[in-house]
Amino acid sequence: MPEEPIHHPNDKLLKATFSNTDNARAFFQSHLPSELAYAVDWTSLTLESSTFVDPQFAASESDLLFSLKLHQSEAFLYLLFEHQSSEDPRMALRLLSYILRIWERFAAAHPPPAKLPAILPIVLAQGKRPWKTAPRLEELIDMPAVIADIIRPWQPTLVYHLLELVRIPYESLAGTPEGILTLRALKAEPMDELLSDVMWEESLLFTISESALERMLRYILNADSNISLLKERIQKIRNTPLQTKTMTLADQLRQEGKLEGKLEGKLEGKLEGKLEGLSEGQLNAFRTAVLRALEIRHGSCPEGIREALEAIEDSRSLEQLLETAIRSNSLEDFAQKL
Repeated sequence: MPEEPIHHPNDKLLKATFSNTDNARAFFQSHLPSELAYAVDWTSLTLESSTFVDPQFAASESDLLFSLKLHQSEAFLYLLFEHQSSEDPRMALRLLSYILRIWERFAAAHPPPAKLPAILPIVLAQGKRPWKTAPRLEELIDMPAVIADIIRPWQPTLVYHLLELVRIPYESLAGTPEGILTLRALKAEPMDELLSDVMWEESLLFTISESALERMLRYILNADSNISLLKERIQKIRNTPLQTKTMTLADQLRQEGKLEGKLEGKLEGKLEGKLEGLSEGQLNAFRTAVLRALEIRHGSCPEGIREALEAIEDSRSLEQLLETAIRSNSLEDFAQKL
């Protein structure tokens, strides 16, 4: 079962599940306002291959863009998944910049008199605590009360649909079995409830594909590597064939993880060894090593981090950043130490 290492497991689980339009359709139909859901031609839902997230936020959010028909008009549905630990009080502003990029791309391909399509923005938040941020751009604009009614029409407006997993009971998460289990896992992970009964509902586990079950186990192992507790949980599965299949997959993934860890350790050791004794003038070698370490651990390196490293002229600082890169838990974690 070849699979790339999960450097951003939340992102990968969400995209693997909801890039499937059947899963996405069932999710949106269940969690959009009913009057809006009724207006959409769900047979037209199509995943667009693109992302609009800023590089500096790549470690804490991901997105999916879908085209669809809304009362016979072309429209887009934009899902932004927030999996950072704290809310962004200026989310509406950031979301507006992504929406503008979608329109700019559409405008480049559809010259006037074509009109811009409507965009339905949804933010799916994973955090452990409920947000206090209002999902309205207007709340971020300082408008003097005495003239607010006059200047309000002059300001851009944006309201997004906020879905906070922490506020939705497990039993109310709806969609396909795979979609439900994905949402439950994303909700459970910050709460340390991945081994709770609600995550192991056999009626759901029995109906998902083996690849979906594998993804779920990968996610659980990545979040909590206590294989003994996971095996205890699996042994509680009453259906014998399901229990056997799940246990086999868990053992395979655990062995795969051990091998991956050994290979990663060798690569880190080689990087550290090559850099011993470098002079202060060899800044480019340090920068390259830091970038390579980030790519090994996290699969990519945003342009913003590359530019920040180029601006560092002190070899000792770069040497310290190499160690930070090797030990970093995420790109966001590393960027905070730049």
